[in-house]
Amino acid sequence: MVKRRIIKAIISAVMIILAIWMLMPIIITVLCSFGINIKYEIEPSISGYIEFYLWKPLYIKAYVRSVIIAASVMLGTVIISIPAAYVFAKVSFKGRNLLFYIYIIVMMMPFQVTLLPQYIVSKQTGLYDTLFAMILPGIFTPFSVFLLTQVIKSVPGDYLDAVRLDTSNIFVILSRIIIPIIRPGIICAAVLVFTEQWNMVAEPSILLDSKEKYPLALILSFSSSTGLVAFAATVMFMILPMFLFSFFENEIAEGLGEYRFK
Repeated sequence: MVKRRIIKAIISAVMIILAIWMLMPIIITVLCSFGINIKYEIEPSISGYIEFYLWKPLYIKAYVRSVIIAASVMLGTVIISIPAAYVFAKVSFKGRNLLFYIYIIVMMMPFQVTLLPQYIVSKQTGLYDTLFAMILPGIFTPFSVFLLTQVIKSVPGDYLDAVRLDTSNIFVILSRIIIPIIRPGIICAAVLVFTEQWNMVAEPSILLDSKEKYPLALILSFSSSTGLVAFAATVMFMILPMFLFSFFENEIAEGLGEYRFK
């Protein structure tokens, strides 16, 4: 009994140390944003955040653009993915499996494969160097369709057959039946899509030419500044994704795990 307690205590201590070690870059960034640097003199200050919001419009404007791009892609992806996933999961038609396999293949491709076609299309359509060059391709990414297809497959067919006795309107079925049932899966897909767009660096560096249109992730990647405002901008960049993952933790776990019909 004593040995088990000792072993559990050792394992707990090791896990705590590893957790602190993994969080150390975040902790250091937050401390540096307030002027607390263990290698130099400690001069606590919030001037970095004041500059971020008031005196350095480059960062706050880039932050707003990041929110616009990520939120637009998230909303568009959810709107497109729900009916597409419903068709793949519950509607039988010739070539359905083949088309779904194509979706999976496209999803597994590295983004570098599709980056050049996106650049060419954006040039030819006049979308190059606009936020739409980032938003429109992002809306049609196949990951959320794949994820929601698996979630909708868990909805019993008998239940949908009973619903179809009352109405055959696909929009009514989706809005009143499917969407409420698969809500955790939708939230999971939305948060993952938002975070993916939020962290993108390669795509905006290719599809955007004007620095005043860069999202915050690209501004930070090109920034060589080590001042308080740069650390404050980095902290602000981390907060929104961390909040989403923390607030929707249960929905994300359920959406990525084995979804159970309720």
